[in-house]
This record gives sequence, C-alpha cells and structure tokens, in this order.
Amino acid sequence: MLKTMLQGMKDMAQAGLEDRMSFTGLWYREWADLFLQAFEPGRKVVYTSIYAFPMEILASFDVVPFDFEIAGSLLAVADQGLPLMEKAEERGYSGDICSFHRTSLGTWFASCLPTPDLLISTSFYCDGKARTNDILSRLWGRDSFLLDTPHVVTKESVRYVEGQLREAARRIGVISGSTLDEDRLKEAVRISNRSRRLKLEILELMKERPVAVKGYDFIGYSINGQLFDGSPSGERLHAQLLEDMKSRRASGRLKPERHRICWFAWIPVYRSNLFDILKSHQVSVAACETARVYWDEIDESRPFEGLALKCLKNPFVGPTSRRLEGLEDTVRDCGIDGGLLFATPACRASKSSHMLLRDAFSKLGLPFLTLDMDIADPRGYHPEGVRTRIEGFIEVMDNAGTP
Repeated sequence: MLKTMLQGMKDMAQAGLEDRMSFTGLWYREWADLFLQAFEPGRKVVYTSIYAFPMEILASFDVVPFDFEIAGSLLAVADQGLPLMEKAEERGYSGDICSFHRTSLGTWFASCLPTPDLLISTSFYCDGKARTNDILSRLWGRDSFLLDTPHVVTKESVRYVEGQLREAARRIGVISGSTLDEDRLKEAVRISNRSRRLKLEILELMKERPVAVKGYDFIGYSINGQLFDGSPSGERLHAQLLEDMKSRRASGRLKPERHRICWFAWIPVYRSNLFDILKSHQVSVAACETARVYWDEIDESRPFEGLALKCLKNPFVGPTSRRLEGLEDTVRDCGIDGGLLFATPACRASKSSHMLLRDAFSKLGLPFLTLDMDIADPRGYHPEGVRTRIEGFIEVMDNAGTP
C-alpha cells in the first residue's frame, strides 16, 4: 500500500517536472524517491524524527532515513489513514493516542512499513513519537535510541547532547558496517549551512506582499523538508523554492491579500476546507513557527558541538515562552494581523500552550484563534464548524481596521 503510493507519487511528480521544473514537483519526487529506497533489499534503514534529530548525521552515512509519522501523513492524504487507525484501535491503542501514531501502528499491523535496522527518537517535540518508536522497536526486535535534550543551554548540556550524538553516530555505523567519515560529516554541515542561508532569503521574501507560496505548502515543507538537511537534495529544494517565489512575484499575477497571519504548529493531512476558506477570504500565511531559523551556522571543524546547539536551541525545547522569542519582530516585519494555532488534541507541544500564545498576541493588540482539529483523524472533522471559527476570526481582523 505505502510503497505503491510512494511510487505513484514519484511518477506523477516526475511527469510534471518533465513539463516544467517546480519546487512542489521536485519536493514530492525527492521525498517519494528517498522513502522508496527504504523498501529496497539490502538497504540499511534508520527510523527517526526528521524534524528533530540532526539529519546531517544520517546524511554522512550510506543509510536511508525514514519517518513513520511522515509516511502516515501520506496515507491520510489518500484517505487510507482511518482504516489503519482502526486496525491499531482494535488492538487496544486508544483514540486518545495521536492519530499519526495510531496510523503508524496500524500500518505496521498491515505489514506496509519498511523494516528498520535502527530506530532513533528525541525527547522533544513529541512524547508520543518516542513511545511509538519504542513500541515499533519491540515489534521488530530492533535497537532503539532516544536523544535526550535538556531544557537549558549550558556548557554541560552541550557536552551532554554532543556525547549522545556521537553515540548515535556510532550506532548508525554499526548497522551500516562503517565508521563515521569525518569529511562526509563536514560536507553535510557545509551543505546545511548553505541551505540555512537560502532559508533566510526565503523568509525575507515572505515579508513582501503578497506571499508568493501557498500556505499549506510552506508549512508542510517547513516540517518535513528537514528530511533533507545536510543533503544536496535539501539545498536544491531551498534554491528551487526561492526561484519559484521570485518568479511568481515577477509575474505580477499574485492575488492581493486582505490579511496575513502567523501559523503555529501543524496542519491537517486529510482533506479539509481550512486553507480553501483562508484563500477565499484573501488570508495568507506569512509566517509559521516551524520555518524559523533559530540556530547559528555550524562550525564544520566542530560539527557535533554545532549540531548539539541546534537541538538545544529548538523552540520546542524548554518553556513555551521560547516559542515566542522574536514574535514582535515577526509581527512587525511580516505585517501580521493575527495568529492561528492548529491544536490537534493529543499534541501537548501545540495544544497546551494556547493560553500563552493567545496572551502574547493580545498584548500586541492582535486576535488569536485556537483551532481544534485533529491532525490525521477525520472522524471529528466538521466542515461548517471550522468555517464558523475561521470566518469569525477573520471578522475580528476586519474589525481591527487592518488592511
């Protein structure tokens, strides 16, 4: 099921690229191609949290990175998520568990996932991911590794995380049959630094009106585009997105905006009316927290230290207040008229912070919407309810006298 879907995704993207080079076509082709490699006989596969673990390390080995959450999102897009969730629920996995993780477990029960050689997760972003990672490691009888990241940045915490990253690299070396090539890691860091600079250019372009990239694509890529950190594909994708945005701006065909919002956390992966409603009211996503560049360039002569700092400085590590750092600058520079939090029920990292986020926007005199929608389970999705909430939010922005 999953392999067939990935192949279809790759073929469709490739056909589109033969007519015209585009960021979305390149993104989907590279994404599908990399995940398809996990099904190839003899390939060494490492499950990981692509949005949390430093992918530059994996890019330094001949292994295939795979993320069961991101794979599950593809199945949900194709309306296959619910039957898989029900498979997990039939085996006692509660509906209170994140729908991504129920989908992932259901996919395992349906024998649709590639076999991992090592499973790596992290202590930040998602508690459920680490637990699901552990369950899958037991079901497969494979080794697992948890990267524990403290909530403070000190010399001690940097050394602590650096030591764990070295241990993770050692374990990857064991399953791949090779030791870490320092030159390859340095090259991955160089590529990552170049990609970071391109990302800063993209964020600068996001400040201009109107926004030159679809909100759904921008948010989605800011999350799962991290799959390619440290790889040539990642640099190509950033460069293509920047080129496409500049081309759209130069065309003069971009539609005008009434409002610009800042997006927090995730997006629904099943079919919904959320972004259609925003589009119909000329509301653009001009900023999102998962697209922030919060880390410094990494010193290639001290790659593990730099990657440890990249983990420790992640806004989802430590107090929620870290997610608000630079908010005033973002609101001013991007012309933000309001904030929206996609609060999927099982996600502590997103949902539990809604009061702090709301109060921060209130102090800036801006409206804030906490939108309760599940990320992958469509059973609680009510289109008219979503429309009412969003249009009420837009009305508040209208009444605030914004352009």
